[in-house]
Amino acid sequence: ILMKNVVISLIIFIIMIICIVISLNYLNKATDDLRKLNDEIELYITDNDWDKAYKSSIEYTEKWKDYSEKLKLFVDHQEMDQIEIELWKLPQYIKEKNKEESLASIHVLKFLIDHISELEKVSMQNIL
Repeated sequence: ILMKNVVISLIIFIIMIICIVISLNYLNKATDDLRKLNDEIELYITDNDWDKAYKSSIEYTEKWKDYSEKLKLFVDHQEMDQIEIELWKLPQYIKEKNKEESLASIHVLKFLIDHISELEKVSMQNIL
């Protein structure tokens, strides 16, 4: 019985480690993809290319919807809510060609995406 419990515990531990690795890889892929879009939108806003900025902001929102479904399984919901709130604002700021608010919004999104990535990294600070 003792050996059976050890084997079961070991299998559960290995499955848990595999799930953590898979979730971290997915998070890294999602945040890298969103960072690229973030930089693209920021460049469009800076260049006053409002049409491209708007299209990219809609694409950002769509990608976020796709990623967020899986990210909700292992990322803090408050962080995700903040991103969604900012994503509701950004296309409207861009549509109104409000450069200051658009840039502020894109920088908030950049911070929040980076923050989620940092919170989920395996580090001593996050473990303790």
